[in-house]
Formats: sequence, C-alpha cells, structure tokens
Amino acid sequence: MRLIESFDRVKCLYDASVASDAQFLVRVVGDALAAGFEIPATGIFLSEEKYASGTNARAVVDDLFFRTVPLARPRADAERGGKGLKTEPNDAIRSVVFDELRRISGLRAETIIRGENQFEVREPGKTHYLDIPLQSNRALGTIVSARFAKRKDAELRLLRADNDLQIAKRVYRGDRMLMYVVRHDSGAAAAERFDELLDDFSWKFSRVGVEMKSYSDPLLVAEDVVTDMLAA
Repeated sequence: MRLIESFDRVKCLYDASVASDAQFLVRVVGDALAAGFEIPATGIFLSEEKYASGTNARAVVDDLFFRTVPLARPRADAERGGKGLKTEPNDAIRSVVFDELRRISGLRAETIIRGENQFEVREPGKTHYLDIPLQSNRALGTIVSARFAKRKDAELRLLRADNDLQIAKRVYRGDRMLMYVVRHDSGAAAAERFDELLDDFSWKFSRVGVEMKSYSDPLLVAEDVVTDMLAA
C-alpha cells in the first residue's frame, strides 16, 4: 500500500511510454483495495507477499527490482493470439459512429455529440475532465474500441472508460451510464479471447450501474445510440 500511495516511488521501474498507463492501473488497484472491492482488471492479481531488503537505499531498490520486474514480463503465449488482428483506436471508431448518427438523425445528432470536447464534472474542491463523447438530458455515453492486437490494451481502454463514467455518476446520479464497445469480428479465431474479456467486464460493469453493449460493426452502434440517448 505504501507504493500505491505514491507512484513516484516506483515510476523508475517503467518506461516513459507506459508510465501513464501504469500509474492509472496502480490508482485503480489502490482504490479497489481501499474500498474493499475486488480488483476490476482481469490482468491484475495479488501475488504472494514479497519483501525487499538491503543495507542501503540502493540495495533495497535493486532487490525490489529483481523480485518484482521479472514478474511483469508478458508471457509469450499471452501475446501470440493477437496476430492478424487490426488495431483501430477510439477516434477512428467514434468517427464512423458519429457520421452514421448524423446520417440517420440529421441535426438531432448534434444535440448529443460532444465530439472532442472533454466532459467537465465538478465536485467540491475538484474538477474532472472526462472522455464522455455522448450526452443527453438523462443519459451519458461513451464509445470504446476493443479492436487491439493485444488484449491488455483493450482492457486498459475499458477500465479508463468505466473510470470516467463512475466519476460522472457521482454527480449525475439519476442518469443512465452507457458504454458502447466495438469488438473484433467474431469470425476471427484470435478474437475469442477478447469476447471472453468483454463478457467478464459486462458482468462487472452491470454491478456498478454501467450498461455495456458490444458490437462487431460500428454502424450498429449509431442505431442504439439513437434509441438510448435521443429517447432517454
């Protein structure tokens, strides 16, 4: 828990390119442990207790590095299944959905699409800027791509999306919280692991008030957004 309280203590263990994601995951785990909830990410688990010791600070850090970092290396079989899967980031998927929304709903679509504008939520003493691109009078919605070559990348996007919705839910308590997830084509054998991940997350999200829906075609998202958001 001491390491979780201050990420700077372990930041040196991570490459600069992944430090932000690592810090986010550490915070998610810390919040879950503090509240007594189960850890929401399937790729994060508690190992047996380990201790670092040494005659000075450098020796302790060296011991911690030796005992901890090797455990974080991805197994070869965990990454092998993603070969041949196309990566499509959130922006690309959202662009397709927004265009379809405008096609089928015309000017009404603009009343719920926030686009690239961050959603601002204020709590006493703190302001949050959230990635929630859809808003109506009684619902908030986000669109998430699960189309990544690596399952852990999709998992991270789902966690971030849920985190933003949970923050918004504290203020907009009566609103529906919707998450539209675009997954790989189910016909791809390598996509089965992603479907298992989405099934697991859907169950967990439902327990905390987030309605998650998944699609293999982003065009189908627009139809549900019209029903959920414009009719909400």
